[in-house]
Amino acid sequence: ETMKADRRHELKENDLLLALDGARQYLDVHGKQIGLIAVLILAVFGAVSFGLHSRAAAMEEIWRRRNQLKFEPVDVGKKSLEALVGITNEVSDKEFVLASLTDQGRQALRLAQQVPFPPDGELNQQAREAFEQLRSRFSDTPLALGAALSGLATVEENEFVLDGNLTHKEAASTHLNAIVSNPKLNALPFQQLALDRLKLLDA
Repeated sequence: ETMKADRRHELKENDLLLALDGARQYLDVHGKQIGLIAVLILAVFGAVSFGLHSRAAAMEEIWRRRNQLKFEPVDVGKKSLEALVGITNEVSDKEFVLASLTDQGRQALRLAQQVPFPPDGELNQQAREAFEQLRSRFSDTPLALGAALSGLATVEENEFVLDGNLTHKEAASTHLNAIVSNPKLNALPFQQLALDRLKLLDA
């Protein structure tokens, strides 16, 4: 029994030696090729890591630039809106674009009411453009869609103040009804606000 165990142990050692010898011969033949592949893999990994780090640093800088913009008083706000549009056009990051388009529309509407004879037509148009982009690019994001439709309703109300054309009331009503009838917005405050605004619109 002991001899059998020793024999099995000897066979295993021989198998191991054969395997090691085979591996050594394989490395002798293919060692340079394997080394080159390893270097290439490391180079690709390094390039990807560097690219990701550089992209993250660039996005951090863009967020910093956005956060430094001031929107008071009106003349400064107008310049900041232009700067924000330029920054937004530079990037494709969805989170940044969503936040910036929302800011553009919201700040443009706010500034439009701070001129001597509000609303300001140019700022109101800037708000329209921002909210139209927000609606078309983020229609599958309930918060963005609700903000866009609500903002567009305000834009139409401002247009009615400017020219008295009743088509703006109809357009505002269409946007508000789109909020009320959209099941994706059920859990959000936009619907109750839209209902209240529709009552005021009818009055």
